[in-house]
Amino acid sequence: MTENENFKKKFEERKRIFEIEYQLAHIMEQYGISQKELAERLEIDKSVVSKDMAGALKKAGMKKLQAIAEALDCDFVPLFIPKEDKKMHKQLEGILAGQVEKRA
Repeated sequence: MTENENFKKKFEERKRIFEIEYQLAHIMEQYGISQKELAERLEIDKSVVSKDMAGALKKAGMKKLQAIAEALDCDFVPLFIPKEDKKMHKQLEGILAGQVEKRA
């Protein structure tokens, strides 16, 4: 793998984590849910939510992400999309962009 390909791979991985953190922060802001309130709903310490929102979600497992979604009255939808299916990637990007615009 070339240096450029390695950089691109790491960038894409970090981008996906950032997108999850962004969605979480956006939903919390939209519905007026503080880190303290989310922590109470999850029955955990606020410091854990604070760490998650500051980058620790990259280590979160499916169970934790599902619990956060439930606490926010959201669905968590993990997907497997073949990398070569560019049409599906474009559709998903459009769906996500539409959701962000509608909630903004």
